[in-house]
Amino acid sequence: MKKRISISIISLCLLLTACGQESAQSTNAEQPKLLDVNLQGPGALQKNESGIYKAEVTYGDEKVKNDDVEMIEFEIEKKDSEGKGKMLKPKQIGEGVYEIQTSFSEPGTYTVQSHVSAKGTHNMPLITVTVK
Repeated sequence: MKKRISISIISLCLLLTACGQESAQSTNAEQPKLLDVNLQGPGALQKNESGIYKAEVTYGDEKVKNDDVEMIEFEIEKKDSEGKGKMLKPKQIGEGVYEIQTSFSEPGTYTVQSHVSAKGTHNMPLITVTVK
């Protein structure tokens, strides 16, 4: 009887150990890549001067194909005016590259923020712009 219990316990331990290793291996193989948005543009402009803001979207080491981009918008918002920003649809200028051209009619501090959703992830980098 003791022999049967010992064999059962050893078999159970081996089974649980094998299941645990399989789970750890599949978890390592399924790690998602990073959605990166390289937002570029001037940090300072004069009143009514036009600036170009560009977002280069990559997933891991590859540029995101335009079909994989679920949503992309740029938000322009003046400091201390939270929730009153305006959303702009960018122009696609290449594979995974989008841009807007805008100007600011009043001096102040603004943020230009891109909202990008692709491959089930979201990224929202921003640039602070000082307008004189």
